[in-house]
Amino acid sequence: MCNCPSHFYRYRSLANGAAEHVERTICHNELFFPKPSLFNDPFDCRPSFQFEASDEEMIAYYARILGKRFPHLTGEQRLQEARVTMADPERSPRNPETVKQVQDLHNEQITEKIGVLCLSAVKNDILMWSHYADSHRGICLEFDGHFEFFAHAQEVKYPPVRPRINPFRQNQEEMMEAALLTKADHWQYEQEWRIVHYTRGPGVYRFPEEALTGVILGAQISPEDEKKVRGWIDGRHHQVKIYRSSPCDTTFSLSIS
Repeated sequence: MCNCPSHFYRYRSLANGAAEHVERTICHNELFFPKPSLFNDPFDCRPSFQFEASDEEMIAYYARILGKRFPHLTGEQRLQEARVTMADPERSPRNPETVKQVQDLHNEQITEKIGVLCLSAVKNDILMWSHYADSHRGICLEFDGHFEFFAHAQEVKYPPVRPRINPFRQNQEEMMEAALLTKADHWQYEQEWRIVHYTRGPGVYRFPEEALTGVILGAQISPEDEKKVRGWIDGRHHQVKIYRSSPCDTTFSLSIS
């Protein structure tokens, strides 16, 4: 189990067709894991690449790739084929066009083939309510982080410099952490955690009904939307608590009650 927060939060808009997805979450225990290419930050999951490496490192890299694609090849055969690749001017990793192809391939794998659910450790951030909950007119979902569904949630890091990936010198785990769990320090206020699905990729995943423990109504939710949300909650077998967000009278903060 991860050393993660006791609760996770997901801010949701109810506008422009988004209500249908929120209804699926509340009434049918479904969460959609989008592909990173749909994220609002153009730098998110798009690390900078570098391809500095010795000939030996490049040969070892290509030999590993060949081993995955052609497991029947012997170690010596993989090394020999890797050396042939290195010697071919059109396929050599020192060819700028080859470098671009490798970078495009990695970017596609990261942004199109992987499903990522974004969550937050905070429920009362003013900017989060503005950006992801339709200017406080939406809601925020509260989940119990102790359920197995959230066991593999990972904390996002916010370094001051953009991560760089070197396929020749980093393993898959290091590259995925740099690509999927690193954002610009401008976003640090989000206190984001992510659940990443590499195999099944983007799509709908079901969570245990009891994991949804609360729904926070936005400070500017309309009476019509509030009635709609309460109706969804009333139809659940396992009830959740309903909270309301409201601006504090004396500070730039929100109270949840």
